[in-house]
Amino acid sequence: MILGSKLSMEENQRSTSDIISNLPSNVTENILKGLPLRDAVRTSALSNSWRYKWVKIPHLIFDCQFFHSLKGWDNEKLKAIIYQVLLFHEGPLVKFSLILPPFESCLDMNNWIFILLKKNIQEFTFWPEGQCHEIPCHLFSFLQLRSLCLVNSIFKPPPTFRGFSRTVNLHLRDVIICPVMFGGFISNCPLLERLTLIECTHFESLKINAPNLKYLKYVGTLGSVSLESTPLLAEIVFFILSSAANFRQHAEETDSKWVKFFQALPAIEYMRLDSSFLKTFAAGNILERLPSTLNQLKVLVLSNAYDDNLDYVSILSWAFCLLRSAPNLHRLEIRITIQDHVTEFLQAQDFSDFSLNQLREVEIQAFSGAEPEMHFVKILLSHSTVLEKMVIWHVREISDQHGFAMVKGLTRFPRASPKAELVVKEGK
Repeated sequence: MILGSKLSMEENQRSTSDIISNLPSNVTENILKGLPLRDAVRTSALSNSWRYKWVKIPHLIFDCQFFHSLKGWDNEKLKAIIYQVLLFHEGPLVKFSLILPPFESCLDMNNWIFILLKKNIQEFTFWPEGQCHEIPCHLFSFLQLRSLCLVNSIFKPPPTFRGFSRTVNLHLRDVIICPVMFGGFISNCPLLERLTLIECTHFESLKINAPNLKYLKYVGTLGSVSLESTPLLAEIVFFILSSAANFRQHAEETDSKWVKFFQALPAIEYMRLDSSFLKTFAAGNILERLPSTLNQLKVLVLSNAYDDNLDYVSILSWAFCLLRSAPNLHRLEIRITIQDHVTEFLQAQDFSDFSLNQLREVEIQAFSGAEPEMHFVKILLSHSTVLEKMVIWHVREISDQHGFAMVKGLTRFPRASPKAELVVKEGK
């Protein structure tokens, strides 16, 4: 019996080994792609047939998880491991990421990028620690790139560089850029669909010419923005940390620029603008509605900015202008402080032709129950004929007595939609 059990165990081990060894190549590739890099390399111990399978994996991800798994190793050993992996790797490499290595910028990073020249990389992510690391010129030879993500870097293409002709996604964060060359660079990325710029170099004037662009996110300082050719742009996010009022002295010119800004968005479906961005609109005369209707806009998000110099009447005027110009709006999210002096402005407005006939959801944050805020909610409820739900997040610093009076007042407002549900919650 003992001998029989031993033979059975050996047969099971051989059977399991055979199963592992004879898996189809697409299955083994998916297994390796789903493993952290260190575990993928460790599969070489499974069997002889698995010994070098990892060297053909299409993704090499050196990220926080990888470096944490080697916690306690000194930097020289870590660098040596990266060199070995790159040198052993065979065939094309679809994706390469180097994210927050525990060592600061060094010559080794440049050497690794040089090694990658022949790998036909499609997706490249580079996020060094420490001081901004200047991207070596080798990177600008990766003309087959479809996705490029750079963080904490200096983006300085050589004079002969004409752009990434195949790039679909460009994500830059904390990157030093030459604003003068950037517009030309973007126009030389004809397939670009997604562009993200977060706290990069200040742009006095950001020009975007990208006929295939569908998503644009900008967080940082900005003077003005010009969308020259963006017929497919469906989603924009602008959060301005500080804005240069470089057009405030010429109201007519400012009006023209912002009218053109919205005219360049015929396909826009999602728009998130903060009050600092709206503040730049207020340099000129605020329109009751835009000349070009935003027919495709389904979601509008207006958020507050921490700026003591904001003109809240002008910002609220622009908010109503956008609402009037978006006849098919389905969802509104708003977090804009409405100060007491705005009450008179709201009461003086003519809302007889104001209608929100497609608006179904509203979310209001940082609600204090002040008179102008209550009046604003009243306007929305009385002009939203198909509204299904309005969620109001009130500020935490509110007494029970004031909170009860606020909810009582809100529930008494007339509603144009018989389905409208009003929910009041404590702030997020």
